[in-house]
Amino acid sequence: MTIASVEGITQIPVSELTDRIAKIREEMKARDIEVLLVAGLQDIFNRGHVRYISNLGGGGMIVLPAEGRLTHFIHPAIAHSPKIDKVGPIREFIDVRPFGDGAYGFSNDSVGLIRSMNVSGKVGYVGGSAIGVSVYDALRNAVGDARIVDASDIFWKLRAIKSENEIALMRRSAAIADDCYDMLRDFIRPGMSDYTVYGEIKKFVFEHQSPYSLEVIDAEGGFMNFDRYPTGDVLESGGTLFMEITPAYGGYYAQLPVSMPVDELSPSLKRLAAAWHAGFTLGESMLRPGTLVSDVSKAMRARIAEAGASNPFSHGHAIGLDVSDGWVLGDQAEFELRPGMTLAMHPAAITEIAGEGFTAGYTYLITEDGAERLSRHDFSFGW
Repeated sequence: MTIASVEGITQIPVSELTDRIAKIREEMKARDIEVLLVAGLQDIFNRGHVRYISNLGGGGMIVLPAEGRLTHFIHPAIAHSPKIDKVGPIREFIDVRPFGDGAYGFSNDSVGLIRSMNVSGKVGYVGGSAIGVSVYDALRNAVGDARIVDASDIFWKLRAIKSENEIALMRRSAAIADDCYDMLRDFIRPGMSDYTVYGEIKKFVFEHQSPYSLEVIDAEGGFMNFDRYPTGDVLESGGTLFMEITPAYGGYYAQLPVSMPVDELSPSLKRLAAAWHAGFTLGESMLRPGTLVSDVSKAMRARIAEAGASNPFSHGHAIGLDVSDGWVLGDQAEFELRPGMTLAMHPAAITEIAGEGFTAGYTYLITEDGAERLSRHDFSFGW
């Protein structure tokens, strides 16, 4: 598999969306699934399944039959907006309809449509955490428990390997994250509020055409807690600004995690940075096709412990249309890396949960013979 750079792409071409739908239908046919109910939310962890087949990042529910047009039920204000046409001619194969009364219509509309199809085979759902109890109960009442199957694995299987277009968008997201880091290096100083820092980051990524993003932050001393919003902390001399800078250009995320020194790291943080470096460099050397994800995780965890620190967390995650794109880099992930997979790897070295800690990392593309950092930065020296 050769991954080429694609210049100038701002979103996935419609031709690629229709190819995806065709592959999904092949999987449906093999499993006697007549229709899928695909659910998504407008958030960083549950948007991807819907966007994968529609280019629309507003969540909603899609009824995907084995043949014919798709139907996307979405908030009325979005469904009637001409902005939908900016993602390309998706109306050629998707009926975009408003759901219900603008608040509670999914069970009546999406499940009602499935009921009207008089399905005799299986009905699959994709994205169960985004469906909701009322919709699932309505689906049970419409077709019965015996014919409902969780078909989310079909989407995860296809989404795991990124196309050239997807990787091009992720490269752009990684470049935005790099540039944001450079801005922060010149911007932060002791005494600065995390509200000021957070606002500057959001301004930067939005001005660089990322329609949404995730910024984890901790600006209190050398702590590394995973707040997704500012809490009034103030940057301290000797401490760090812990960030996960995560823009999503064209809907595709890339992540640059880093414990950024405010000025000079304290002695305790320097020891943690050394432990991080020991685990990180080992893990990075193992990123290649055929390696078990669990082996990478266990090796990094052991090396960090040998260096006098601990890491009770996962060391990263797949990344793409969602921030956590189907799997985590953890000890239980017993499957192999393959060319075309993308992941964010960021092992941490901490004293204890909610204590001092240090982390850094990058977004990677697994290639035919190894892994490529999508970031231009190198955090492995000077700390």
